[in-house]
Amino acid sequence: MDSGMMIIAMVLLATITIPIFLIGRNVKKQSKQLYNGLNAQAFKNNGTLTRHTEHTNFALGLDETAKAIYYFKKTEDTEVSKQIDLNVVTSCEVIKKTRRIKKAKGFDEVIEKITLIFVNKNGETTHIEFYNEDENVLSDELTVAKKWNDTIQQILSKKQVASGTKKESPIAAVLS
Repeated sequence: MDSGMMIIAMVLLATITIPIFLIGRNVKKQSKQLYNGLNAQAFKNNGTLTRHTEHTNFALGLDETAKAIYYFKKTEDTEVSKQIDLNVVTSCEVIKKTRRIKKAKGFDEVIEKITLIFVNKNGETTHIEFYNEDENVLSDELTVAKKWNDTIQQILSKKQVASGTKKESPIAAVLS
């Protein structure tokens, strides 16, 4: 290989690898910021994160000892943080809000929002937003929401078994 071809190959390699490196570094930095915001919220409430996940613009954590969920979301304009005491929650459900778009042959369903809704003993609801089409591009938020819902359902069912009560899900009544 002559030196001209070697220089061209090195420039092409740099053109490909540098953006990938920078994107990876940005994702790691954003994930760390989300975790730090989530962890600060848990610390402020004397909690300890035993499980957590960071996603595109939100982080979600669980304190299994205190039975609390912590949520931290950061967008360009706002920061939202929530704490949910699972000791007073009676039900939890993933809600996928969709709309239909007409196509040449039929319709397509477009996801507008994915939220996790908690209903407490008083019938009050708390929403945790996993996806909003106005803020980000859909990736695996529905899967993440379902996994967290399963984890929370396990905690709620253990609580119901311990107290000897089993209640029907009031989510449908709250949403109607």
